[in-house]
Amino acid sequence: MKNPFKLYWAEEWTFQIVHMYGGIHLEAHGLGICLRSTLLPSDNILIAADNLIFKEDRKRKALKNHWKRINNSHIN
Repeated sequence: MKNPFKLYWAEEWTFQIVHMYGGIHLEAHGLGICLRSTLLPSDNILIAADNLIFKEDRKRKALKNHWKRINNSHIN
């Protein structure tokens, strides 16, 4: 596997494995942001990359829905 790498189901993201802060981390770049998580020796790199962006996607959707609820409550 080359560094950086991509997942074919997440084309807008680029991933790389980096050594920093005394450990190995997985970094994801895409949508104007950079996500980082610790990578353990037993982790599957592809699953860890998928989970990293999946968690961010869930977080963004939750924030969007919260924003919609707040704005709709002020209109009524």
